[in-house]
Amino acid sequence: MNANITPNNPPYPAYRATEKGSFAWDSTVRRWPIIIDSSLNDMQQAVDSIQDDNCDKKKEGKSIITALQQLKQEIADDKPLRLLKDLDDDCTTWNTHITSYFENATWFNGSWLFNECYLYRRMREMYSLTIHWRTYDVFNNQKIATFRGSSASVFDLATKLPTMIDPDLSMEKQALIFQELLQVCLWGNATDLSLLTNMTEDDIKRLQAIEKEKLAEQLEFIVVNHTCQVWDKLKHMENARIDFILDNSGFEVFVDFVFADWLIQTKRASKVVFHCKTIPWFVSDVIPKDVPILLDCCLDRGFFPGQPSAEQLDNLETLVTRWQSYLSSGQLELTSHPFWCTGLAYRTLPTEAPELFNELKTSSSLVIFKGDLNYRKLVYCCQWPVTTPFRDALGSDLADGFTSVLSLRTNKAETIVGLSVAKESQLEATVPVNEWKCAGKYAVVAYNDGPSDGTSS
Repeated sequence: MNANITPNNPPYPAYRATEKGSFAWDSTVRRWPIIIDSSLNDMQQAVDSIQDDNCDKKKEGKSIITALQQLKQEIADDKPLRLLKDLDDDCTTWNTHITSYFENATWFNGSWLFNECYLYRRMREMYSLTIHWRTYDVFNNQKIATFRGSSASVFDLATKLPTMIDPDLSMEKQALIFQELLQVCLWGNATDLSLLTNMTEDDIKRLQAIEKEKLAEQLEFIVVNHTCQVWDKLKHMENARIDFILDNSGFEVFVDFVFADWLIQTKRASKVVFHCKTIPWFVSDVIPKDVPILLDCCLDRGFFPGQPSAEQLDNLETLVTRWQSYLSSGQLELTSHPFWCTGLAYRTLPTEAPELFNELKTSSSLVIFKGDLNYRKLVYCCQWPVTTPFRDALGSDLADGFTSVLSLRTNKAETIVGLSVAKESQLEATVPVNEWKCAGKYAVVAYNDGPSDGTSS
């Protein structure tokens, strides 16, 4: 293990695109160009819709298209990572990180974690340098279209939830409901738009399915499962604050709302805080404006395809109206912090964002990190032995000096820890490594109970 840990020198060797055939290499040469091409198509349509060829907005839009094309070529040519040029509040921080840790690093030989974050920050720069496009979200149309395709699961949950939030149910029944909701919250992470190039439509529908028998089938795909430890934490919790570090918008944040609703209705939480990204990020990540858009879509009776029944629409309206009341009353809070949009691992939270670290440490009883990128940042994205205990990969500040941490992640990258020796042997003997590590078909429920815990792995 490395003694001098830095963002470009993590505890074990970083994943880099210089390793041909790796997921980092595949992302750099195949997946990122697809994402940029999709953004180019969106921008071209937006620019073409402007009638006045000489207006400043159209000219700026064309400059963004040119910048996207140049970025795509820059990656293909393996150019060095340059400093940012805009005036956003986080620009100085980003440039400090580049000069301190990644000077002379290129798109291929820099760490994959930092480079991928830098890609989205470079895309943000293109809009920040304009007047008319500063608030434009080039991924917005994709996010809304994908949520529209989740209608079956949305209506199913809206119908089921009222029977699941009765606080007078026996503890045994509440445990079963919790397990079901946790799985729904876990597999909702399947619809990551930056990674859909690896999954078929059937794969996505399978992972979104919430019938109990299908959830039972999914248990065998959870390669690290600390669900019982999480329930031990939650079952006697009363009126706590629980934080979600959000991942994807659309169906995933919808199920995050469902889980938060259950926590509030059963009085396990008196306050739930949703932490969003500050800028358009990894295609589908939640930024603050996505939440009211999603709720408005749910209340639009013509939004979802097909012919949902009046009862289905009424159930969904009741649910979303209650969520809006949580937001109005402060029981559920939306917030964002630039730290979530840096390229650094979360071990740096105490030094990079000490006020955020201290707030979560002192005020939150449980911080739930959603998704693959949050997991990679939690465990310092690198080539850990897969049997490394989860708390060891977190590092001492997050494992021993923070609060309880839960990571819900469908596996879409090679970084993974916490497996038992038996599970590692079974997977290696029966499943291709790229399938259980990178295809989004397997998952992790990883939990650490904070300073007092000595058993989580």
